[in-house]
Amino acid sequence: MAGTDRRLNESRRTTIYTEAMQVFQHAADLIGLDRRVRMELEEPDYEHIFYVTVKLHTRLTPLPAKDADKYKDLGDSELLPDGLEPLLDGSFVFKRRALINANVSMREGVVRLKGKGLYKVLPGKPERFKAYRVQHNQARGPYKGGIRYHQDVSLDLFKTLAAEMTWKTAIADVPFGGGKGGIRVDPRSLSSEELEALTLRYMYKLKPLVGPDLDIPAPDVGTDGTIMGLLLRQYTDGERERHKLRGVVTGKDTRIGGSEGRLKATGQGLAYTIQEWFADRGATPAGSTFILQGFGNVGSNAAEILTGLGSKLRAVNDAGGTIFNPNGIDIADLIAYVYDNPSNLRRTVAGYPKAQQINKLDLWDVEADIAIPAALGGEITGPVAERLKVKLVAEGANGPTTPEGDRVLAKRGIELIPDIIGNAGGVTVSYYEWIQNKRMEHWSETEVNGRLEQAIKSNYRIIRDISRNTPRRTATHNSTRYCIGKEVDMRTGAMVLALKRIEAHYQLEGFSQ
Repeated sequence: MAGTDRRLNESRRTTIYTEAMQVFQHAADLIGLDRRVRMELEEPDYEHIFYVTVKLHTRLTPLPAKDADKYKDLGDSELLPDGLEPLLDGSFVFKRRALINANVSMREGVVRLKGKGLYKVLPGKPERFKAYRVQHNQARGPYKGGIRYHQDVSLDLFKTLAAEMTWKTAIADVPFGGGKGGIRVDPRSLSSEELEALTLRYMYKLKPLVGPDLDIPAPDVGTDGTIMGLLLRQYTDGERERHKLRGVVTGKDTRIGGSEGRLKATGQGLAYTIQEWFADRGATPAGSTFILQGFGNVGSNAAEILTGLGSKLRAVNDAGGTIFNPNGIDIADLIAYVYDNPSNLRRTVAGYPKAQQINKLDLWDVEADIAIPAALGGEITGPVAERLKVKLVAEGANGPTTPEGDRVLAKRGIELIPDIIGNAGGVTVSYYEWIQNKRMEHWSETEVNGRLEQAIKSNYRIIRDISRNTPRRTATHNSTRYCIGKEVDMRTGAMVLALKRIEAHYQLEGFSQ
């Protein structure tokens, strides 16, 4: 009996995944989702876990100060500058070309780098990394979802993110399902060559599981267009008609089959939903203010687009620090400081000289019209939601608000643009990229953004109608088949839309036996 009780308790324990699926369960109950469809969606189709091994390069790590006296007479070593790649921890990755025309003085594995100090040589060695790919559902089309490189990933997190992609692709009304994957690694701890080797090896292992009509990865946290190019190269290496396989990944550089507008697509889509929120009130974003958490691809692009619409950025937080300027932050200048400054290895807003440095928790106390969480999940907890001094939370990250945070926002009357529509611009333009690859076409940014605006705004209006229980058919959208006869919150409304679209496939196609 004790063993049975233990297993029951384990099956009932709250995880990231079960917590995230609460909205699914609630919406499924509201619409009376067919039991068999519900069971198809409650757990992923496939959960893949494997390991990737690569050889790391030799490193030069700073010698502890207590050992420095022993080497005070050690002469300077002069190495080729571009043969040493700096890492965030103060060490350098040693590349073979560093020895070209080098003058090296070494004793007991210690060298003195001219102008830098004493360093210990740590020989390179193989390292093993845990890798994942979760494929949640493919009722509406091939699995689709990002590749994340981060030290805190887990199977449970990827299950959550893969499920969210299933809902997001349905909400965006693109013919994909949901998937997600990546590697447990801090990409900033690796050199560019090591990151390349890790990426190529990951795709070597992943290749049987993905394909342009099976599962289509894209960038996510810790990855970008460069990583997508490497994945494409490894996947198509040796294939006779490799040009037909460009659609195996999206988010590529435009010069190798990527789509115009893809880099800014997630931030652009978020801006479109914010525009709709203001339009519903007979206003525009001009003259509004916002605070931002996260200054990566989503956050920086959303901020650039919103300031272009006349909104003012008052405070920004990222993993490195938090800055505040009550008069507004010059977004172009901040982007240059973060991304074009060679000395800013961490790519952080911390230390930006034209704003006040504040504590992370103080970010949530800054008064503004909009808060945009665009970093990692679980940031807007109940206590954070209690502190917010905004009218709207527009979610750019995946799952940034906890269930408790949702309840507090609702209690305080703070409105919400949920992530599964707020950040759906990325996967929508990924679909456009996939189409362009299939057709061997290249669309202009104007065409891409025109399509994106229509898709995001029409689906946002449907979700708003579901939330308010106001079924309408207009020239831009039709919500009559999705409203459920009662009002619901926006997050539930978005899930209702997703589930009704997914359920239609099962109802009309049936089940294979």
